[in-house]
Amino acid sequence: MPKARVENLDKVVHGALFFFFSFSAIIGFIKQNQFPKLHFDAVKYAIGISSFLAVFTELIQHFLIPKRNFDVFDILADLVGIALGFAFFLYVRGDKKCGF
Repeated sequence: MPKARVENLDKVVHGALFFFFSFSAIIGFIKQNQFPKLHFDAVKYAIGISSFLAVFTELIQHFLIPKRNFDVFDILADLVGIALGFAFFLYVRGDKKCGF
């Protein structure tokens, strides 16, 4: 019997991983107090770092890992996950203006 294959499951996994990563980064940057700029610009840094990692990991796969390739749709799935992580942060935060 052939295995059931979910089409584009890897894209869902990419999105989910970057959803949790970006959301966790925002919360972590807000909660830390050692670096004030990182605390006050948490969203900007979390989205920037997450986006950088989305592209960087694909480049690493392409150039350094045998039998792996660059996939722009993986990057797009990562970016969707980042956007959803940010949207979830806004939803959870509600009307709070400072802190978390």
